[in-house]
Amino acid sequence: MSNKLPALHLFGIFEAAARHENFKQAAAELFITPSAVSHQIKALETFLGFELFQRKSRGVALNAAGKVYLHYVQQGIDKLEQGTKVVRNKFSSPSLKISAFPTMTSNVIIPQLSLFQQKHPDIDIRIETGMNVSDLRYDDCDLALRVGKGDWQGVVVKKLLDLTAHAVCTADFAKKHKLTSPEQISQVPLIDLANMDNVWRTWAEAMQLPEMQYQHKLTFSNYDASLQAAEQGLGLALAIMPIEHSLIERNLLVLPFEQGTSFQQALYAVYREEDQDRHDIHCFLDWLMKLDNLKVI
Repeated sequence: MSNKLPALHLFGIFEAAARHENFKQAAAELFITPSAVSHQIKALETFLGFELFQRKSRGVALNAAGKVYLHYVQQGIDKLEQGTKVVRNKFSSPSLKISAFPTMTSNVIIPQLSLFQQKHPDIDIRIETGMNVSDLRYDDCDLALRVGKGDWQGVVVKKLLDLTAHAVCTADFAKKHKLTSPEQISQVPLIDLANMDNVWRTWAEAMQLPEMQYQHKLTFSNYDASLQAAEQGLGLALAIMPIEHSLIERNLLVLPFEQGTSFQQALYAVYREEDQDRHDIHCFLDWLMKLDNLKVI
């Protein structure tokens, strides 16, 4: 090891101590004693030839040199973390880590995943569900399936499918309210989404319906919860098709109106630039786009 650098373990100790500006908290994070942190910081300062912290009666604070050094140390640690993930992804046993939103996982992927396993027994699949867009630079994920506008930066973004928005409800709900025409949405309870402003009004305008008043009986911040409420017969919800097509096939929900509208966002696959030639990613996406339950309504 070149004597131009201090012992590598000192970087981690310094980063934790500098981030907390507290040796005791850094020690708890690193599972060592506060005196060990103090001793190792002193060793680093001796190597550098200057102090990194201002010692106070009730703790420590980074001095000017410490703040500058912390910037470079954190950059170096980030680079090491990224490099470690790249090498592990390339040379570890084949395992494709996929992040997908819940209904995509439950209604599209899982019902036919056994077919993928039969066709590609050499590829292990690990699926994590969530609504947030993964930062693939740092997250332990190889492929993300997301609904959006495709404007994510620093990654490969592949558009998979245009989407439509359809009103859905249970068969009993449609029968009870004698639903046959989109104009009737003003006469029934609507299930709304808090994170999408005026979603029903926007849908009605796209359907070229006259302006009307709506019965917003239930509002959810979670799209999955709105569909579950519709399955309980609590109202009319908007579903993204063809992602939710299996709900119709399984008779959990029905389409009371044939008409739907174009959805402003699309389904995308997102992965790292260095992974754009990975065989397992392309195998999965090729399989995914051939699934019957992704056919356009």
